[in-house]
Amino acid sequence: MSNTNVTPSSNYNRDLKVKEGFKLSKFLVKWEMILVYILIAVNIVLLISRPSLYNLETLQSIVTSGMDLSFMVLGMVLILMLGDIDVSISSIMILSGMTMGLLYQSGMPAIVAILAGVVVGGLCGLFNGFLVGKIGMPAVIVTIAGQSLYRGIAQIILGENTLKQFPKLFTDLYWKNLGNLIPWSLICFLIVGVLFCILLHKSTFGRKLYMMGNSMTASHYSGVNVAGTRMAVFTIMGVMTAISAMFFVGHMGGGLSSSMGTGYELDVIAICVLGGVSTAGGKGKMYGPIIATVLMAFLNYTTGLMGADSNIKKIISGSIMIIAVLIPMINRRSIANAKLKLVYHSNKNIEALNIKTAAEIKELKAQVKSGAITSAAAQQQIATLKAECKATCDKLWAEQKEDAAKAKERFK
Repeated sequence: MSNTNVTPSSNYNRDLKVKEGFKLSKFLVKWEMILVYILIAVNIVLLISRPSLYNLETLQSIVTSGMDLSFMVLGMVLILMLGDIDVSISSIMILSGMTMGLLYQSGMPAIVAILAGVVVGGLCGLFNGFLVGKIGMPAVIVTIAGQSLYRGIAQIILGENTLKQFPKLFTDLYWKNLGNLIPWSLICFLIVGVLFCILLHKSTFGRKLYMMGNSMTASHYSGVNVAGTRMAVFTIMGVMTAISAMFFVGHMGGGLSSSMGTGYELDVIAICVLGGVSTAGGKGKMYGPIIATVLMAFLNYTTGLMGADSNIKKIISGSIMIIAVLIPMINRRSIANAKLKLVYHSNKNIEALNIKTAAEIKELKAQVKSGAITSAAAQQQIATLKAECKATCDKLWAEQKEDAAKAKERFK
């Protein structure tokens, strides 16, 4: 008995990629495009309501106003992609900013102060990630505790004092524009945003996040280092929070106190949810929250022009979060249930028969296009299918009404 080695042909190609061509109709109704439409609508409202204020300087101010928390949005997308949450980010931001301010005030070079603040933010994120990833504590409990811990440290060190000596770079980055056109803060945000898009959508690390968000257990048994990945994500969140501290200080005009930034974590989460990222994990794209960051800045400015105070803005943010979560559920679940009830009389057999008939009719039309059958023959078969479907549906509907009547009589 001889052993023969069978080798595949050189022409044998194994392509497991799912290839889907670009469809304009689908692209135009994507959630990210809907956000763009809303952004355009808000601009139209602003233009109509305050035409004298709608100019380049105003647009620069609006966009700039949302950049102090923009970098935290990028990090939060990764956190939510895992199905986790981090509500300690505003406290980490203040602690990191305080570190930068104290070191710069003591005579350290600006670069040293900035790096030290970034390290502090990263260490806080790493500590959160260690407790969540290695110890297995729930992220919400860990970060709620961290919120009090990190802000408490800042309050002990600063007390009621306000730090006022920071590198001039902070205010310049936040308020100045490139060529008097594009804010530097927006440019920095877009550059980092592109890097995060590549990280999430084009790297192995990003694919791991999607996988873990859908099932931590399956990811673990597939060989993914779940604990290490969660620690890495929380560390990235800490670093992005420290970077946000620079822009936050610039926004505040070069000052920082331990009581600032409260509630920022809710705004960041609201922007991510508005951008289409699921809080359950494993769903969403980076592009949505990037657009939503700019959109939220316009919404806040427009509501401010209409005389809304800070409390009204909080109500709007909360409402946006609820609506953004409800819309996908309405699209998938509620519409299907409503169609089943209104069109198919809550009868799944009638629904299945109609779906099957529609698929057969679609196949016949495809055969006509390919020339497999004539149009006349297809029309005849389609008419037969529709008649058979209607007759069977009527019979099923009659049986359902009869069963309902019998049940009603039984319980009289």
